[in-house]
Amino acid sequence: MRKPNSYYADEFLEKQLSYYRSLPEKQRRHFLAMEFERLGVGSKRYLARVFGAARQTINKGVQELSENNYETDYSRQREIGGGRKKKK
Repeated sequence: MRKPNSYYADEFLEKQLSYYRSLPEKQRRHFLAMEFERLGVGSKRYLARVFGAARQTINKGVQELSENNYETDYSRQREIGGGRKKKK
């Protein structure tokens, strides 16, 4: 079995996780998209596993950031408790 790639050193990973958890939803997508673009091909699965996000979330972030007329407006965020409810 192949050992998973490790793009981050352990200390840096803890800082990244702490920062990621402090971000609202839209900024998390954009953070993951920028990290994917920085780390390159093959890092999407790693980022999804480490940060606990779906690969589709990274795809959506990449798509949003690559749009020509996209403006990063972080003033509108989902209300606390908004969105799909979690399975029990």
